[in-house]
Amino acid sequence: MLSIKKIKVLIADDHVMVRQGFMVLLNAQPDIEVIGEAADGNEMVELTETLHPDVVLAAISMPNLNGIEATKLIHQRNPEMPVVMVTTHTSSSYVVRALRSGARGYVVKNDDFQHVIQAIKAVSLGQRYLSTLVSEQIIDSVVSGTSGEFNLDERISIREREILQLLAEGNSNSQIAKKLVISARTVETHRTNIMRKLELSSQIDILRYAIQHGLAQLE
Repeated sequence: MLSIKKIKVLIADDHVMVRQGFMVLLNAQPDIEVIGEAADGNEMVELTETLHPDVVLAAISMPNLNGIEATKLIHQRNPEMPVVMVTTHTSSSYVVRALRSGARGYVVKNDDFQHVIQAIKAVSLGQRYLSTLVSEQIIDSVVSGTSGEFNLDERISIREREILQLLAEGNSNSQIAKKLVISARTVETHRTNIMRKLELSSQIDILRYAIQHGLAQLE
């Protein structure tokens, strides 16, 4: 009897119950196997390199490094690695940013779970997958002429966006230095450059910018 080749999946979400739920449902599929789980974007990047999954299933809003920035890093290192975003964010701006970062699928958590399974199978074959709600949002944005508003802010680097998110989450320079294994002085230099480039003047400005650009969210 021939054995079925299973699609190896890495799950990245900062909520334990969400990860466990996905693991149970996905492992129940005859052709899908969960091989690891990550609690934030940094761990998602690390486990992708060590576990070599066939597909990464990722949330957008995660601490330390969000799913979009993590996907961008993964795509730079391995352009062929398919990532599917599974998120509560339905705004076209999030969808476009995710796709531009290298994601090949986008599913909304309110969708039926079958959409997750279909997305995993589609991207594992080199295809793209957008759930119906997301597809309609994209079409509407193109028809209304608002699709041009989704340009990424290229004034700051990936490292600066990473530090910006950590600052917006309330981390101090020393805490960020410890997380990123760099000096507090280097963090302060990055912070100064970020605020200069983005014309920000306070912690409130940092938080507002991070929320507007999907690097952080209000609880």
